[in-house]
Amino acid sequence: MKKFLYLFVLATFLSCTEDPIIYSLNVSANPPDGGSVTPESGQFEEGETVNIKATPNSEYEFFSWSGVNSASSSASVVMDSDKTITALFTKKRYPLAVSLEGEGEVIETIIKQGLTTDYNSGTIVALLANPSDEWLFKEWKGDLTGSENPTQITIDSPKEITAVFEKKTYPLTIEIEGNGSVTEKVIKPGAVTDYNSGTVLELTAVPETEWSFLKWSGDINLSQNPVEITVDQAKTIKAEFYKPANFTGLPIVYVNTSGIPIDSKEDYVEGSVHISGEGIFSDLSETDMKIKGRGNSTWWQGSIGRDHTAPDNGNTKKPYQIKFGDKTEVLNMPKDKKWVLLAEISDISLIRNKIVREMANISRFDYVPQAEYVELFINDIHAGTYLIGQKVEESKNRVNIGDEGYLIEIDTYAHGRVDLEEDIVFKSSSGYWKGDISQNVEDGDTVFNIKEPGIDYGSEEYNLIKDHVDNFESALFGEDFKDPDSGYRSYIDLDSFIDYYIVNEISKNQDAASFSSIYFSYVPGEKIKMGPIWDYDLAFGNVDYSTAEFPEGFWIKSGSPWYKRMFEDDYFKDAVRERFDYYYSNLASFQTKIDEFEAYLSVSQAKNFELYPDLLRPNVPVWPVPERFDNHHGYVEHLKNWINARMEWLNTWL
Repeated sequence: MKKFLYLFVLATFLSCTEDPIIYSLNVSANPPDGGSVTPESGQFEEGETVNIKATPNSEYEFFSWSGVNSASSSASVVMDSDKTITALFTKKRYPLAVSLEGEGEVIETIIKQGLTTDYNSGTIVALLANPSDEWLFKEWKGDLTGSENPTQITIDSPKEITAVFEKKTYPLTIEIEGNGSVTEKVIKPGAVTDYNSGTVLELTAVPETEWSFLKWSGDINLSQNPVEITVDQAKTIKAEFYKPANFTGLPIVYVNTSGIPIDSKEDYVEGSVHISGEGIFSDLSETDMKIKGRGNSTWWQGSIGRDHTAPDNGNTKKPYQIKFGDKTEVLNMPKDKKWVLLAEISDISLIRNKIVREMANISRFDYVPQAEYVELFINDIHAGTYLIGQKVEESKNRVNIGDEGYLIEIDTYAHGRVDLEEDIVFKSSSGYWKGDISQNVEDGDTVFNIKEPGIDYGSEEYNLIKDHVDNFESALFGEDFKDPDSGYRSYIDLDSFIDYYIVNEISKNQDAASFSSIYFSYVPGEKIKMGPIWDYDLAFGNVDYSTAEFPEGFWIKSGSPWYKRMFEDDYFKDAVRERFDYYYSNLASFQTKIDEFEAYLSVSQAKNFELYPDLLRPNVPVWPVPERFDNHHGYVEHLKNWINARMEWLNTWL
């Protein structure tokens, strides 16, 4: 009986001391770097109440709980089962202001979410409010007050702090001439959107009907569309739109290569072009073509002028050549396949190649290459003010020499100007040009490059032109060179030679004395004709490495072997003097034309120099411009003054 009683008491004691029920509490933060939760995960008895708290890291703030019902960052959890609880955090946000000029909209697409920075509880953080350009720091608001800057704050709980900046203000002074008034009215404020710090956005400018996108400005200066930006501070961005019918007044050439870059002078890129004549010239509908680079110094200069103080905005101003499949009319100029786009990067006046054509148009040349000012867009990116014009080549509408005629360019074998594998050339046998009289071409030698027709070395056609030039030079440099029947005059068209001389002597064209881009033509049975004129961006004093910079002094007369010899003939000298008087009498009309070109380009040049502001920064070197100005008008006036001084000097000394 005692044994039974002992067992009963023992069983009763054991039943009263059974182990308690234990539950697991798992806590976490989402995202992991958004903040922390206390206490950390652990084991708790059934029915126990656990107080949890979510503390956000810097650049984050508490949003809500998952797994427990509470609207605040602190919550109480009764342990009646295993619990999994997550504290949800969200990023703080920064403003991005987008304003519009013209009509259109900006679409914003998030590319990449911003990053974060974590701070342990009790961290002391130094705060420095650094205003953007044209802004001032005013005060701190929220969990930090006052205007001390820099300052410190201890992170011992979630903090919300606002740095308040205010825009600088400037006076706007309105002056009145005559009777009237000016009313100032804000049309439309910028649209503001907030994004996480570090967010990368894609902005797409979408023009409305009859409008086109031009460029971005403000905190970015780019022409690409769409474009990506990183929101790492408050930004103000402007999308500029324009109406093609009311852009700058110039015709607009749109080249489309589907984004393929035009980066070679040898290889064409397939594409299309359409031209808006702006009511002045005939339009050209979308037409297939191919395009490549061209030129020499202007090709490698194509990146100068753009803002060297800002990131590369993708703009380049390089010369190009367009080739159509069929002969095509461009801006009312006669149909042909090949057309050139001249960048005028070295001539900041933008006028030299136009005014020399005006001089040539009153001359006795068979042909003067036509060219018109245009705005050029390549793959919807504005490239600036260009001249589009005829290429110097054999054609019924250009150098009309037929199938048997020759078009020759006197050039210098240097700087890649002549390709001895592709070009057919010969050297003078007279000994008066650069280089020896052998046919071995060395660097710096003057060569006669046969541009037309396409012939082979040693062919009958090759020997014909070489022998004819040799015979002409033998007569020119011979003892009887003044004889009208057996001397040099029996070989040349005197009118074209005289006018070519005068145009190049007036302009002091660097290339004409450096022996490049000097053209003449010859049709068997006829006389040699000088021209057409070509390439005058380094003329009218626009060089800093030779005496061509100055309006005084002879240039062609003392520099060209042919003309130097001809001036030993009084007949030629008198004919030149008489002809110069004709050009001198047209000086006022030349100056008027320059004024007209400046007025015509008034809006275009401003847009051009927005793309290439370094061209108007006198402290930024631009090869080989000798005189620098901070405005377009300064370059135009310099050109006019130079021509006046040049004509007066020649009138005295020629």
